[in-house]
Amino acid sequence: MAMQKTTALRHASFGKPAEVLTLETIELPELKPEQALLKVLAAPINPADFGRVGGTYGELAELPATAGLEGVAEILELGSEGTRFRVGQKIFVPSSVGSWQSHAVVDCQTLFPAPEKLPMEQAAMGWVNPATAWKLMHDFAKLQAGDIIVQNAATSAVGKLVIQIASHLGIKTVNLVRNLDATPALKKLGAGVVLVDDRDAAKAALEATNGKKAKIALNSVGGSSALGMCKILADGGTLITFGGMDREPAPFPTRYLIFNDIRLRGFWVSKWYATAAREDILALHNEVFTFMENAKIRVDVAATYPLEDWQKALKHANQSGKSGKVLFKF
Repeated sequence: MAMQKTTALRHASFGKPAEVLTLETIELPELKPEQALLKVLAAPINPADFGRVGGTYGELAELPATAGLEGVAEILELGSEGTRFRVGQKIFVPSSVGSWQSHAVVDCQTLFPAPEKLPMEQAAMGWVNPATAWKLMHDFAKLQAGDIIVQNAATSAVGKLVIQIASHLGIKTVNLVRNLDATPALKKLGAGVVLVDDRDAAKAALEATNGKKAKIALNSVGGSSALGMCKILADGGTLITFGGMDREPAPFPTRYLIFNDIRLRGFWVSKWYATAAREDILALHNEVFTFMENAKIRVDVAATYPLEDWQKALKHANQSGKSGKVLFKF
């Protein structure tokens, strides 16, 4: 191939994205037989991206690095050994190379097909949040129609996906939010109960469910919110932590561990992807993307920006109360 360049958002140190990211044009390496040249189409801005650039994420990139943990791309060119794929095919951008760039050269063994039937923006957001929501709903308890789950940060992307999945499975959700302005939008997605996440939330939740407790609690906030959800868990229930928006540790719930035998678990979808067999990843994607293609679940889009407007995009993505995800569109 002719020498290909990429325009990329890169950082040579960890810190606040607005301070350490720079827009650069760099030459890509020559395509090897086992590699593919990708043209990135769209890439979302996730909270994890801020953590990875900031140096607080569970796995940090080797510097200097291109930012962006997920996105969708099209194969422009294949090396002679890339027989598993085809030119023009839609592909997920591997997090190891960074999705906030116009082009990338990647090893074919790291590639997974993206759903061709989904709109580009939905496909770009398909790797992280839908998979997270699906695993949270399926891996920690055998949930059945009529069961109850409770979650905080219900207006987050994962929270909204959990509501949609639960609604289609006949599972009732108790959704904790910072204020009730979001109630109509969450109800439209299929939310059961929507409550303010305060010290009275547990009591209000049990009143709303006639005393029936939740099988699982999904925690992405931490602090007192996580402790409060323990009060809503049934005996033997599980609190799964997959985020920490408050950046406060969840108090160790000694009483509920002893007397209610609750379990505390953690989940990080990146770790699951890193350890799962390829066939298990493809099976998960088949289930999740079938749901998405049938319009049973979707991720809201607040806005799209060209990469050149990255400062505006990051500022928008960091705003609370926005209507959905912010994406770079190439």
